[in-house]
Amino acid sequence: MAGVSVSTVSRVINDSGYVKEEKKDLIKRIIAETGYRPSAVARNLTDNSSDTIGLVMPERVNPFFMKIYDGVAGKADERQMSVLFFATADDEERQTEILEYLKSQRVRGVLITPGLYYTEHTVESLKRLEDSGIPVVLIDRNIEGGAFDAILINNRDAVYNAVKSIIASGHRKIAVVACPDRSRKGTAKLDGYKDCMNEAGIEIKKEWIYEGEFTPLSGYEACEYFMGLKEELRPTAVIAFSSSGLIGSMKFFNESGLRIGKDVKLVGFDDIGTVADIGFDVTVIERPMKIMGEMAFELLMEKIHDPSRGKIKEIILSTQIRSV
Repeated sequence: MAGVSVSTVSRVINDSGYVKEEKKDLIKRIIAETGYRPSAVARNLTDNSSDTIGLVMPERVNPFFMKIYDGVAGKADERQMSVLFFATADDEERQTEILEYLKSQRVRGVLITPGLYYTEHTVESLKRLEDSGIPVVLIDRNIEGGAFDAILINNRDAVYNAVKSIIASGHRKIAVVACPDRSRKGTAKLDGYKDCMNEAGIEIKKEWIYEGEFTPLSGYEACEYFMGLKEELRPTAVIAFSSSGLIGSMKFFNESGLRIGKDVKLVGFDDIGTVADIGFDVTVIERPMKIMGEMAFELLMEKIHDPSRGKIKEIILSTQIRSV
């Protein structure tokens, strides 16, 4: 389009070597107008750098995703591969843009925790990646309407076992800070809660189920609501279905003066690192987060090196319950 050689365009992009100002301006204008992006793979071929995979998650600062990232990055380092990390903030439009960008860069594969509020568009975007020869592995969240390899947690059993242990310790008024009802894993967790309570012959009060979001504020507001109930309904134990909800729950109980482990039992997902240091007597449903990242990476490598494998693999991991 600029009427110049590839090497001239390369000098402009890399800001190396002399190019006449009018030609440089023309090339930059064409790049801006066409949205052209250099291929990372092509650059890797010329500078002999390592292969690259994409890692797409809702956020980076959440302890759960941080540890998964560590697992992926550690395995990638062993194979001298690079990881391009992107956060979607559970925004499907941004997620689509990221996937298209990774496709344009011709990465070797993509690991992704799909956005919570996905539609058929997410499935189509992932199918386009695989149709172009870029394999996909899902982490933590599965999606309907697609057939992709996945590393998942048995969320139903995780909560079921947690509720069972709470009942065994003498509690019968057990409330949950649930996930949004649009979340498949949130539904599985709620099923575990209901199944265990029903099997124990405990009537579930509607006031004990608070549909929250994946935010600390949601956990805070849920516990504020629970503790504001009439005494006969007020729960003596609370389970937060997310690590963010657990953080918010701890904040509320700390500010309200209620002693966790004495005045109220608190259970949540994942050891968020500082709980034991602060001194809160919290029980955690511990997911093997780093292992999830490692296994997802290895599963992706398997797909990369055996693209003809037709059978979809879905690996479901268990959790452990422990006090911190």
